[in-house]
Amino acid sequence: MKINKAILIGGIVIAFISLLGNYLFFVSKQLKEPIMLKHYYDTQVGVNSTLQFQYLTNRNDNIEIAWFTIPDSEITLPVSDDQIYNTYRHHQLKIVHINVTEEIEEIINNEELRITEVETHFTNGEIQLMDIGDVFLRKYKENNTPFDFSASGSSSDHTGYTVAVAKKDVNITELEIPFADKMEKVIKIYVGEKQRTPENHFDIVPKGELLTKDSFPISKKKGDYLSMEYQIKFDKDDKNKLHLYTGEIQLIGVDEHGKTFSFPDTIYYQPELTEKDIAAIVQGEK
Repeated sequence: MKINKAILIGGIVIAFISLLGNYLFFVSKQLKEPIMLKHYYDTQVGVNSTLQFQYLTNRNDNIEIAWFTIPDSEITLPVSDDQIYNTYRHHQLKIVHINVTEEIEEIINNEELRITEVETHFTNGEIQLMDIGDVFLRKYKENNTPFDFSASGSSSDHTGYTVAVAKKDVNITELEIPFADKMEKVIKIYVGEKQRTPENHFDIVPKGELLTKDSFPISKKKGDYLSMEYQIKFDKDDKNKLHLYTGEIQLIGVDEHGKTFSFPDTIYYQPELTEKDIAAIVQGEK
């Protein structure tokens, strides 16, 4: 049976157009350069503390980040490793870990170090200026809070808790939230009197009362327990949900001697990005 020449040529043309279309679609999804996720960190660090940053690149790219430098300074942020965290249809999400050096600690001994941009040095020799978000690095300092901490923890569902017992009579008067412009409307904080016991040590801490401006003042006597639990939940269309956060929520008050104190709890938020989220990040950068 002979194949009609015109049909054969038509089939070849259709196959070629299909391959060309697939190729052009693939090319259209490729990043011209890697994209750094936005990080909002306000954290205390010391020598050998580790910081984690995430960035997005093409799935088939095999270059890595060698180190960062801070623009208009001689400060270097050495990268200890660069690993693939997740892969998507056209892209991959990577995590880099940075070790805090003695040089950085010396700088933050005198003042905080704020980082909003980094010069990223890749293993292929390329250098790219990247917006990293808003990162505050501060020196470790002892918190002379009038509470003895009993237990604390956090979960991948963006919740966490801290439980403590008062060492003296206190009066809690206000709440401070890190990066309030992004977090204030999406974080719920519950304050109660539940303690941690061997029987419920691995259970979820029962929620106390939802904290509002009408909750203050909160009085605690010596020996009273204070539990604080947070829950972070962004609306599905809130672009701030695509960022990473680390900071401290703090209850502020005065003790029985009139001395101001804070009761901190560290919050963590790391999004699990979907294909739709990746597309939104890519489209936002183009």
